Amino acid sequence: MSRRTAVLVIAADHQPVYRHYIESYWTDLIQHTNAACPDLDVFLLIESGMSREAFAHLGDNVIQDPDTNYRSLVPQRHRRPGVPGILSKTVHALDVLGGDYDAFFRTNLSSMINVTPFQQFVHNKDEIGYSGAWVWDDALRSDLVAQNWVGAGRIIEDLSELDRHLGNTFVSGSGFFLNPTEAASLVARRREIRWDIADDVSVGLMFDRHEQLADFSLVLSPSIAIDEMVSRLRATSASHIRLQHFPVETAKALWRKIQRDPFWK
Repeated sequence: MSRRTAVLVIAADHQPVYRHYIESYWTDLIQHTNAACPDLDVFLLIESGMSREAFAHLGDNVIQDPDTNYRSLVPQRHRRPGVPGILSKTVHALDVLGGDYDAFFRTNLSSMINVTPFQQFVHNKDEIGYSGAWVWDDALRSDLVAQNWVGAGRIIEDLSELDRHLGNTFVSGSGFFLNPTEAASLVARRREIRWDIADDVSVGLMFDRHEQLADFSLVLSPSIAIDEMVSRLRATSASHIRLQHFPVETAKALWRKIQRDPFWK
């Protein structure tokens, strides 16, 4: 089944490694998909007020959250890096693109999409829904407790605050799918969203169905030798690759090895 898919990439440029990912892999991927993949579009998502200078060459493949007041979604004492900006620009992108796509895949700059297996997965799967490789199955609330987010004076005073939400599983924000119905539901229920917690956890609260995708993603850590990383990338059939906490020097070293013969095309 052919599905038109939008890849939504949480983007920022305040760290050198983020700027490197934008200038290298994501620019190359966007140029490739624009030219050769009519059913796959990639969009970088940026927050309101953020300079577009680093993204100017990407034109319409950048979506900027217009909500200049998004920080007011949570009390100042609950604001942390990415909260609520990541979720705000995700919901805005789903709103803007809703109706145009058959599937959405939300990811981040420290990821890679392996285009051929990714498209095969999307086209061959009977049903796309809220899903991803890393799933905290029936553990959302217990994880909030374990992370000390629940209790007097904390972001969630008592777990009963979450009783209106049916979901108790969340999929890692490094890569998750939503179908158009789920995307529209998230947009329509934006007033019910918990904007003051991590975006992937907040999304998990909103859905009571999920799926864990076996063998969908590959993780590379900076402790792996560059040549070994390249070997794994050449051999993998994974659709999504996560570059886990790479320093910019490691990211650049890997790019020098793979850019001449890009495995993702």
